[in-house]
Amino acid sequence: MDSSAQKAIVTPPRGRYVGHAKNQRPEPDPEFMRVGPGKPCGEYLRRFWQPVCMTEELGKGVPVRLRILGEDLVAFRDLSGNYGLLHLHCSHRNSSLEFGFLAERGIRCCYHGWHYDVDGTILETPGEPTHSRIKERTCHGAYPVIEWRGLLFAYLGPEADVPPFPLYDTINDLPGTEIVPYKIVYPCNWLQVCENTMDPVHTVFLHSRLNRFQFEAAWQVMPMLEFHETPARVYATLTYRWREMIWVRTQETTYPNFSQVGAFWEDAEEEKYFKRASITKWTVAIDDTHCMIIAYRSFGPAIDPYQRGKRELVGLQSVDFDGQTELRPYDVMQRDPSDYEAQVSIGPMATHGAENLGSSDRGVAILRRNIRNGIKAVQGGVELPRLPLAGGEVATYVQDTVMPFRLRSPEEDEKLMKPLTGAVMDIVRSGDALLGTARREFIERSLRDLKNDPRFSAG
Repeated sequence: MDSSAQKAIVTPPRGRYVGHAKNQRPEPDPEFMRVGPGKPCGEYLRRFWQPVCMTEELGKGVPVRLRILGEDLVAFRDLSGNYGLLHLHCSHRNSSLEFGFLAERGIRCCYHGWHYDVDGTILETPGEPTHSRIKERTCHGAYPVIEWRGLLFAYLGPEADVPPFPLYDTINDLPGTEIVPYKIVYPCNWLQVCENTMDPVHTVFLHSRLNRFQFEAAWQVMPMLEFHETPARVYATLTYRWREMIWVRTQETTYPNFSQVGAFWEDAEEEKYFKRASITKWTVAIDDTHCMIIAYRSFGPAIDPYQRGKRELVGLQSVDFDGQTELRPYDVMQRDPSDYEAQVSIGPMATHGAENLGSSDRGVAILRRNIRNGIKAVQGGVELPRLPLAGGEVATYVQDTVMPFRLRSPEEDEKLMKPLTGAVMDIVRSGDALLGTARREFIERSLRDLKNDPRFSAG
C-alpha cells in the first residue's frame, strides 16, 4: 500500500437530526379508537343508524357474515323478502349462522335446525320435547334493520332508544339524479377516513398541485375556507376565484360519521346554483383497525351534466374515480397517490399525539371535539343532538354554486368573497323549513338573485 496515500475522512452530516429523540410514538387514543361493545366510542356509534352492507350482497340465497363495530353478525334476506341481522353464533351450540338455511320466515341453524325470526324470536327448537320452554325463555340477539335504495341500515344500540331513521334529502327522490350504492373496505380505524371531508385543503395538494389533476384544474386554487358548526353537524365552505367565476362549495359531516361532498367534475366554468351531492357516505367502523365507506354515488344531469361519471364501475369494492381502493399496483400507488394511500398510510390507528395541527385543520379539530362530546354524553346518559326531521326528511347543506363576477384584484376579491359566501349560506339555511322541490326552488331562485345584488355587483 502506498504510504503516501492519505486516508479518507468521513464527516457526519450536520443538521437538526432529532430522529432518536422522537422515535417513540404516542399510543392511539382509546376513547376514539375502540369501537367494540361496551367501549365508549362503540357505545356512542351504536346510538345511530349505520349502513352495514349492500343489499346485492344478500341476493345470492345465502346468509352473509359481517363484522360491524367489533361484533360478529349475520345478515340475510329470508324467502319472504324480509331482512334480518342477527348475532352470528346460534344460541344453541354456537354454530355460525353464516351456514344457516334461509326459511320462509327467518333462518335455521345448519347444526340442529333451530329456527330464528328476523327479530331474534326462536320459532322452533327441533330435537327438543314438545313441552320444552326454551323458545319462551330465550331470545337470540338481533338488530332492527331498514332497507333503503340498495343499502341495509341497522341500529345496534339499546332497544329503548331507537331514533327515527334520518332520511336525508339527497337520497330521497332528488330530480335528475340516480343514486347507486357502493362499499369499499379500508384496513385502518374509522376516524382517520371519516375526517377526510373536514380536511378540504388536501384537495389542493393531494388531488392537484403535487400530482396530476385527479379531478379538475380549478381544484388547484387555495380556497377561502370557513368552518361552521351546529350541535349535530359541522360543515365547511370553500370559496374559489376561478377566472371570471366565484365558486362557493359546501361539504358537511353530520356526527358521527355521515358526510357529503359536491361534484367531483366541477370545473367552475359555467354558472350554476345549488347543485347537490356527488357522494353521500357513511364511514362505518368494522372493528378498531378496519372500516368501510358505504355510500351512494350520484349520477345524472343535475350533478354531472357532462356525463363524466361511470355508473358501471360503482359497486362492491369499486367506485368510478381513482385512488379509493387498494386495487392498484404498488408502484402506481407511489407515483399517483390519492385518498386511499394518504388515509391508510397513517397506520391501523392514528396517533393524534404525534400530529401538529394547523389552522387549516380546524374542521378536523371541531369534528373530534364534538365526537368526544357525544361519547361523553352517552356515558353520562345525556340525550344526543340530532338534525330535525322536517316532514320526515333531513335538510342538508352540501352544494356547489358558481356565479359570474368580473375579475378583481386579490384584495377586492377578499372583500367580496367572505360576505358573498355568508349570503349563500344564509339562503341555504333559510330553506330549512321547506321540503323537497319547494326548498330547492326557493334556494336556487334566491341564489340567482345574488349576482345582481348591489352589495356584490358594484365595483
